[in-house]
Amino acid sequence: MSRNDMLIGIGFPTTIPGVGGKQLIEWAKKADGGPFSSLGLIDRLVYDNYDPLIALAAAAGATHRIRLMTTILLAPLHRAAVLAKQVASLDALSGGRLTLGLGVGIREEDFQAASVPFHTRGKAFDEQLATMQRIWSGQPYSAEVGVGKRLHCWRGRTSDGEAEFPSS
Repeated sequence: MSRNDMLIGIGFPTTIPGVGGKQLIEWAKKADGGPFSSLGLIDRLVYDNYDPLIALAAAAGATHRIRLMTTILLAPLHRAAVLAKQVASLDALSGGRLTLGLGVGIREEDFQAASVPFHTRGKAFDEQLATMQRIWSGQPYSAEVGVGKRLHCWRGRTSDGEAEFPSS
């Protein structure tokens, strides 16, 4: 890969104390107009930062080109079906610019604050991935829920880049 082929992202300063919403939007706009390929942020619960999906949604509305990335989102802190719908919606509303980076996390206090078991987070993550992939593929949530209808997550785009809402 040549230097000209290298994709370089920049951090979205959502964890810097005192950075307000207007500053974040201006940062996103400048990153969108510059040489950067992506705008990434981290997820923490017990920390003075903005919610990553809300921050990326704000950036999506203010930008047109730059990819939006979670580097990483602590998946076990979220319910699988809700997270699947949120990220599918963000991807659709941003025109397919979301890159979803997921992880299990390492800071136990984030799990304590969310009332989520820390020591089983790896197993929970595996189950979440299976659930989210099932939902994104249009399958029912489970044998008991969503039979005959989907959770209505945005999935994919048409050839002209528009989001495609699954039929019932």
